[in-house]
Amino acid sequence: MGKAWVKRWSPEGAGHRKNLIEGLNIEAFNAIEKMTWRLPPSKSHLIRWLVLAAQSNQTITIRGVANAGQDAQSMRRCLMQLGVRFEDIDEHDNTLSVIDNRDLEPHPQSVAWRVYGVGPEGFHPPVSVLHAGNSGTALRFLMAIAARFDRPTMLDGDASLRGRNHSEIIEQLNQFSIACSQGTQEEGLPLLVQGPWIIPQEFQVQIQSTSQSLSGWLLASAAMPSSTSLQLIGKAVSQRHSALTLDLCRQVGAPYGDEMPEDLKGWTPFFKDQTVQIPPDASMMSFAFLACQALKLEIGFENAPRLNDSIGHEILLEHAQAMGISYNDGNMSPTSTPLETEVNLRDANDLITPLAALMALAGGGQIVGAKHAAFKESNRLTRTQSLLQQFGLKCELNDDGLTIGGGQHPVPPKDMVETHGDHRLHMTALVLALAVPGVTFVESSTLHCVADPSAIKRWTETGATIETTLNQP
Repeated sequence: MGKAWVKRWSPEGAGHRKNLIEGLNIEAFNAIEKMTWRLPPSKSHLIRWLVLAAQSNQTITIRGVANAGQDAQSMRRCLMQLGVRFEDIDEHDNTLSVIDNRDLEPHPQSVAWRVYGVGPEGFHPPVSVLHAGNSGTALRFLMAIAARFDRPTMLDGDASLRGRNHSEIIEQLNQFSIACSQGTQEEGLPLLVQGPWIIPQEFQVQIQSTSQSLSGWLLASAAMPSSTSLQLIGKAVSQRHSALTLDLCRQVGAPYGDEMPEDLKGWTPFFKDQTVQIPPDASMMSFAFLACQALKLEIGFENAPRLNDSIGHEILLEHAQAMGISYNDGNMSPTSTPLETEVNLRDANDLITPLAALMALAGGGQIVGAKHAAFKESNRLTRTQSLLQQFGLKCELNDDGLTIGGGQHPVPPKDMVETHGDHRLHMTALVLALAVPGVTFVESSTLHCVADPSAIKRWTETGATIETTLNQP
């Protein structure tokens, strides 16, 4: 007979006290007129270069990795589990000593990573789970890599990644005669993959919801023992990212032309220059644009990205004037003449949340071409609407985007700001919280580290008060 105090546990929290939630207390901030902003390295470039360098037979030094986010670190860690050796290099080009580090994280003082390639066939099956963290990009690349092993490989991710739909990549693995076993109901991970792959004559890839799978197979094709005809199904989204993958592969010897290849075939990456420079992450500019309008700040970028490294995110610059921002040569300031505008995010859906908030504060308008934002860390269409509503900002859902009224003003949220395990929601909430009176509690204290580990430090160094605390829901 159980004691009277023994009660059945339920995940909904019925009948018991819920756990405390860690997050940030953020105070209103309007003490400065100007600030500098340093962008983190582009995780899109970095993750792809890591996979290519690892599959070469060379030693490649990748520079510009200081302040790399957790997504890129997850890719590096998993490659180490696959047998790739890394060295951390400091600003004086010295090799940093290995620290006691069970999580295989980069040395905190590293500004470059030296990668000792193992060749296209040099990966070995991992002895433990390949954990992609929050990175859907890393997970899909790792799934394609794991297809070649003749032993089971388990892949996993954080709660956000577990909740995403991975059926398309699993269907693609099945085309290579790969056996897959996955979680059930709400969670699609962990996933157990059993190869080795058998290369089919024809191979189909769905491209209407994400380009990550296509990029994964382009990178993994280096190890293919025979060719396969590539059939692309659906209307492509995020084409700049798949085009980036193709371009980087071509730069290191892939036998492909300027257009997406009709056939995938084996090849060995060869770097003519054994040093790679990672550009800044242009998508992270969106939070500076939002801060410029929300806090009426002049902002200067220390490392503004070049247009040809922006992977579609240069759309921010194209619409800056309409959104009430003057931008010139890496410097921005608010103007008094925002206009209604329409922005197509077919190839830049990562911008949707900060852009929607910015448009609400400026002239409003429409975001179109963003239907595939529903397949990100959260359903960014509905979650963006929800986040804005928490700050009193209104927008309407459309079939492929949002309609946003202009000239709105954010108000203090009544409760904890929910960010749903999505770093771009989290970073948008951070900026809006700085712009409303009083203290705002934003869920999670570390989500920004996925892509921009310095996001909090950037503000506290300019005098903002942001503190990690616990909240009882």
